[in-house]
Amino acid sequence: MLLKKILLLGSVVLSTVSYAKYEPWNFTVLEGSLIKGNALPSGQGASEKDVILEVQGTTRYNLLDLYWFVDRSNIFKDSSLSDKNGVDNNYIYGEISPRISIDGLTGTNLSIGPISEWFIATQFDFDNIHGKPKYANGLRKYYVGVGNYISIPEMKYLKFDYFKTNLYARYVEKNYGRNEDQWDGYLFNIAYGGTIYKFENGMKFGFSGWLDYDFGAKNSSEYNIQTHDSLQWQNQIRFYLNNNLSVSYTYQINNHFSQVNQHSSNKNNESFGIHYAIIF
Repeated sequence: MLLKKILLLGSVVLSTVSYAKYEPWNFTVLEGSLIKGNALPSGQGASEKDVILEVQGTTRYNLLDLYWFVDRSNIFKDSSLSDKNGVDNNYIYGEISPRISIDGLTGTNLSIGPISEWFIATQFDFDNIHGKPKYANGLRKYYVGVGNYISIPEMKYLKFDYFKTNLYARYVEKNYGRNEDQWDGYLFNIAYGGTIYKFENGMKFGFSGWLDYDFGAKNSSEYNIQTHDSLQWQNQIRFYLNNNLSVSYTYQINNHFSQVNQHSSNKNNESFGIHYAIIF
C-alpha cells in the first residue's frame, strides 16, 4: 500500500514537469553477472559457498536517476544458501532505487560546492520468501529521503565517474517478523565508481563500491540478538576486457549484517565475478 502511494505521488509530480527543460545526460546500462563466493551473512549460521546470477541496471533519463538489481542464488543447485537453508535454495533478493532530480523539478541549479545535483531519493528492498514459517512473510522495506551527486576532482591515478550519497528514513512492512508495519530507523548510503588505469587498446582497470550504514532502529524484546545499527562496505576491482566484458574481485566488510549480532553477521566475505554489460 505504501509503495502504491509513493508511485502515485511520483506519477502526479512527474506529469507536471517538462522533461525537455532538464537533460544533463541520458543513458541505460544493463548488466548480467555470475558471482562466485560466500553467501551473504545473516546471523543464522555460517556462510557457505554460493554462485549468484545478478542482473542490474542503471538509467539516467531526464529527471530520473534509477539503479536496480536482482540476485538469484544457488543457480547451479550445488550449494545451500546458508541464511535460507532448508527454506528456499533458490533465494531471490532485489533492490530498486529511483531518484528524481530536485534541480530539474524546480528548474534551478542547486549545486553547492562539490554537490552538483540534489534528488528526492527512494528505495524498495524485497525477496521471494512468502509464508515460510521460519521466516514469516519475508522482506519488504521502503525508504524515502534526499540524495545527491558529488563531483570528485580527478587524481593522477584515480578518476571517479560518479560519487553519490543518500539519506533515507525507513518504513518496514516485512522483516522476517521483526519491527514490522512501522517506521524504523534510517539508512545512509554511499555509492561510487571510476577508473584506475586505461590502456591504449581500450582495456582498463576500474573500481566501484558502496557503503550502507543503518542506524536508529528500534530493539524488540523478542529478539535479544537485534542491534540498533548495521554497516556493510563493499569494494570491487574490475578488469575490463572491452566495453562489454569484465572480470572482478570483490571484498565486503560486514558488521551486524541485517542488524543482528550472531554467527556470521560480523564475518567479511569475498567473491569473484564475470560480467557482461550492454550500454544504450
